[in-house]
Amino acid sequence: MTRTLTEAELIEAITRLTSDRLTEYLAAEIVIPEQSEQGLRYQRIDVARLELACELHEQYDMEADALSMMISLIDQMHGLRAELREVLNAVEKQPEPVRQQLIEVIGTARFRRR
Repeated sequence: MTRTLTEAELIEAITRLTSDRLTEYLAAEIVIPEQSEQGLRYQRIDVARLELACELHEQYDMEADALSMMISLIDQMHGLRAELREVLNAVEKQPEPVRQQLIEVIGTARFRRR
């Protein structure tokens, strides 16, 4: 089972995170913690997202809503990279003539869009 963190543990773990800033980030849905009998609980992925949000907030003076949108775009990019990796693995498993044909079709389609 994955260990979760309370709000106090989260704020202690992320030195740049304050209670007020966490409240802003929760309102912007940068993280959506789990509700438990003991209160809100945060996962390790929440820690990473909040560390990134704090860093972007401080470096670029970004508001919580803008941070939420940027982190959403980063999530989408990671998802697309994972999907592309799956496609490339599937192509790699094909016989050589099929791989060559796919390379040609993809190359042609890529240069056609420019």
